[in-house]
Amino acid sequence: MNKGRVWESKTARRRLMAALAGCAALALVAGIAPSAHAATAIRFSLNWKADGSNAAFYLMEDRGYFKQEGLDVTLDAGIGSSAVITRIASGAYDAGFGDINTMVQFDAEHPDKEQEAVLVFYDRSPMAVITLKKYGIEKPLDLIGKTIGAPQQDTGYQMFPTFAKKTGIDMSKIKFENVAPNLREPLLVKGDVQAVTGFDSTSWFALKGLGVPRDQVKIFYYADYGLNLYSNSILVSKAFAEKHPAAIKGLVRAVVRGYMAAYKDPKAAIAALVKHEPLTKPDIELEKLHWLFDNQIATAHAKAKGFGTVDPKRLEEGIDVVVSTFHLKRKPTVAEIYTGKFLPPLADRKFP
Repeated sequence: MNKGRVWESKTARRRLMAALAGCAALALVAGIAPSAHAATAIRFSLNWKADGSNAAFYLMEDRGYFKQEGLDVTLDAGIGSSAVITRIASGAYDAGFGDINTMVQFDAEHPDKEQEAVLVFYDRSPMAVITLKKYGIEKPLDLIGKTIGAPQQDTGYQMFPTFAKKTGIDMSKIKFENVAPNLREPLLVKGDVQAVTGFDSTSWFALKGLGVPRDQVKIFYYADYGLNLYSNSILVSKAFAEKHPAAIKGLVRAVVRGYMAAYKDPKAAIAALVKHEPLTKPDIELEKLHWLFDNQIATAHAKAKGFGTVDPKRLEEGIDVVVSTFHLKRKPTVAEIYTGKFLPPLADRKFP
């Protein structure tokens, strides 16, 4: 045996091991968790088409936050925050960015296919009825006798009965027109409908894009009429979460990291959005992202308690509202609807 070659072989192996160790160390410095296993695939439904409301997700994807958590996340555009629940229930998706209130109704009626919220985004609900001043609707009761345009998968439409109950509106005296999401605001401007349901940012910025001045738009927030509800959250199939707890924890960590990055540098989030959807109007979507942080996400409560921190009492009151409005036979508990066990430390969720 050639001792020189044996020595060279051993030296080469040592050098290879040292190189691999160096790569692992660099990965740890970069915040990447090395894994000997294949990435966990997560099929994720967004709330809406690619726009400012979900730009942070494209920033996460662009910066590799999901991959660094050992995840292979597929982001698909949505058709409404309520549709996320049915998408997950169908088995086509594992998780999504959807409305927690619609999920309460689903869980109450389908205990065998329960979903749960693992991160609450919207501390203040953006659900609203939106109208134009020219239609003379000054208060909710003025909606009686009017036609409201609403996509059936729109959360504002799904939860309108709660708003009607709080404001004394007789649902039988309102006509609803099922409209395509992209036609909702144009039909409002044209006069085919006199009001629409939706999220404030979605409808307002669509109207702005149609040339409607802000002072001509009137927004009736559900939250201003006693519906202090949480709204859009990361929702997951409980079966998937039980099978892949580490993946869900990694997903939540990546999402929190992405939203904090978007809060610090919203232009970077919009740049990632434009890279994904080149026809995006950056100025409008940037303004929309600022709007969401200012009005729904980085609220006084979220700044004081941390992004994603939930008040159990408030959530239970929200569950009561949904159960009462839809006359549900079963009331899910707070523990069934929400878990904070996947949240990263509070220090990582504090707004600067």
